[in-house]
Amino acid sequence: MIHQTTSSKPKLVAVIGATATGKTTVGVELALQLDGEVVNVDSRLFYRGMDVATAKPGTDETKGVPHHLIDILDPDEHFSVAEYLRTVRAVIADISSRGKLPILVGGSGQYIWAIIEGWEVPEIEPDLKLRAELESKLSSDGVASLAQQLNDTSPDVAKVTDLKNPRRVIRAIERALSDRDESDSNRSKADEHPFDHFIVGLKVERSILHARVVDRLTAIEESGWVKEVEGLIARGYSDTTRALSGIGYRQVVGHLEGQYDLDEAIRLTAVATNRLIRQQSNWFKHDDARINWFDMTDDPVATTKSVLNAVSYWRIIE
Repeated sequence: MIHQTTSSKPKLVAVIGATATGKTTVGVELALQLDGEVVNVDSRLFYRGMDVATAKPGTDETKGVPHHLIDILDPDEHFSVAEYLRTVRAVIADISSRGKLPILVGGSGQYIWAIIEGWEVPEIEPDLKLRAELESKLSSDGVASLAQQLNDTSPDVAKVTDLKNPRRVIRAIERALSDRDESDSNRSKADEHPFDHFIVGLKVERSILHARVVDRLTAIEESGWVKEVEGLIARGYSDTTRALSGIGYRQVVGHLEGQYDLDEAIRLTAVATNRLIRQQSNWFKHDDARINWFDMTDDPVATTKSVLNAVSYWRIIE
């Protein structure tokens, strides 16, 4: 059954799902067939010079389709939810004004729903007072006290932070609190959704998806993964940099620092990626009636054709 909305609002298609489900391919095929342009909704693709570990699509994959909001930041730049929404709404409006179909592609659930549901998120200014308080606490109580604060604030972030390094702990606390400030309690939804939208959800049987993750990591390693991270470090970035604290980067930084060998870095990246897949599943529920689910497990080519047919039909009957 096709789940859709009917109105005179601007049209929008979203291709969502977990990592390694085939979103890039489907998004590009939709754009080619329906005169569309792709809008990136994967925060990992914002950053310049971070191409290999993020599996950033190359020209052979994009096939000449315009892709927006890729390579727009340096690795040490922060892009808040509020900033992203302001930027992406302008991009979508521009695409629509030229008679093209905006196609959101990505697995960042917060961004997807923020666009579709019309969230209003307040701008969060840099908290200089918080930095001063953390520096004071470090001087008086030591790094162990800050480590405990980080663990109390965000256990998940604490697990991947060097708790003996005060600079890293302070940056991690700031990131965790910034993310919390942009959470549900500080945003509001629009009374009415701003777009006439069709949501394509891609799913893959879990064991097959995990195998694809391993295959992807093997391909990434052969494509210069370690060399990419070495280059970023040579430019002065480290895993305290927001972008380099992400999956596939902090693990290789640990390897380069001599904490473990490359095989262990790959294993840790696979574990973190599978954890991300579970988190993405929390944003995209299979029983969510707004999402039209397509199974990419057995025959991705045939399923992609089914997606094209469904979205084409949706456009015709509107």
